[in-house]
Amino acid sequence: MASMFVLVVVIAVAWAIITVGATAYELTGLDREAAKFQALSAFTGTGFTTRISELVVRHPTRRRITSVLIILGYGGTATVVASLLASFAEASTLQAVENVLVFGVLASIAYWAGNRWGTAASDAFRRFLTPRLTGESVPHEELLLYKRGYGITRIEVPADSRVVGKRLRDLDLRSSHIQIIAVEEYNDVHPIPNPDWRFEAGHHLIVYGRIAEVQDAFGPPNAAD
Repeated sequence: MASMFVLVVVIAVAWAIITVGATAYELTGLDREAAKFQALSAFTGTGFTTRISELVVRHPTRRRITSVLIILGYGGTATVVASLLASFAEASTLQAVENVLVFGVLASIAYWAGNRWGTAASDAFRRFLTPRLTGESVPHEELLLYKRGYGITRIEVPADSRVVGKRLRDLDLRSSHIQIIAVEEYNDVHPIPNPDWRFEAGHHLIVYGRIAEVQDAFGPPNAAD
């Protein structure tokens, strides 16, 4: 029975590691769903070959994240296998059935807790990782760079951004020579948003401008004060 509790704890820890890995990938500019898939792929050692995987390999920070997930994944797999063997090796048929039932109940509780508090946990990991991983107030991915620091980037609106809850017309981005090309809202894309568009935390923006000015315009209120 104790082995089953150990197994559930290991799986819960694995879930936390994958969530942290996915959040770290997001902070480097990956889409949320792609970040989750890549974190799960790296942790389990599945190694899918996709365009996103190529983007991970070419990015130094993403390579470090992937390396950590792979190493932790191998250790987690070994622990899970050892716990399973220990729980069934010397168990009678009745005890084996009890172990399966206990595992099912605990796994269901863990799944429910993950769905209920998963977003809050991800946000907490994001607040912890952002300054340590990127050193920037606004996570961004450079899509196309021009001269003198100008370029097209994909940024994520952080929860503490000065633009959260405000309309596009109220931001005066023209004075900073910033143009929003599109807004990604979950699975929807809104090209050239209208002046009444209201920004929310988690929105992804395709922006043209100078990187430093984009950081100031979409960072926390005290970033440029």
